Amino acid sequence: MALLNLEWLQVVTAVRRVRPVHLAIVVAAISGCANHVTVPEDPASPVQAYLVNHGRHASLVLPDPDGQWRRYVHGEWRWYALDETGPLRAMQAILWPTQATIGRGTLDRSPETGRPLPGIPEGYAEAIGFQVSQSRVTALRDRLDAYFENPEKRHYQPRYGLEFVPFPKDYWFMHQSNEVIAHWLRALGLEVRGPTLFSDWKFR
Repeated sequence: MALLNLEWLQVVTAVRRVRPVHLAIVVAAISGCANHVTVPEDPASPVQAYLVNHGRHASLVLPDPDGQWRRYVHGEWRWYALDETGPLRAMQAILWPTQATIGRGTLDRSPETGRPLPGIPEGYAEAIGFQVSQSRVTALRDRLDAYFENPEKRHYQPRYGLEFVPFPKDYWFMHQSNEVIAHWLRALGLEVRGPTLFSDWKFR
């Protein structure tokens, strides 16, 4: 009970410290600002990749050298890796910096909108396919896989069918999963404009 009261005190303190500029960003996002994504034209040695929209967050799915697909996500460590969820944990994760994580899993086929996939047990609303250059896919995949080199840091979470490892930059609403997905898309050569606070993606 004492721990719960302390956590609620932390939430109240964090709410009081939220700056007006941060609230303005949230209001702008709530007002319907989508994340607009422009796919590169005629990429060199093109390969297929996917953004998988789960409603509140998204996954990035890239082809791997073995002919399968690799799914990557970003989130808050306790929420995703440890499956500690609920309203209090949500406020803690959003209102002040906490430990971030990235997750990785393997799919035996590509995701498709309206078609369930066992490798994505939490489900998804849509899968948006796009083509990017092979070299950019390889570079990003290698960079993300480097976080998983130490097996002692990996933590498997069956709810998502993913292995999670700590991510060096803290998680909170100014640096959350959709912003990181936007960074990964830019690394693949896509242009991303918008607040990237919510998983509302418009591709063209």
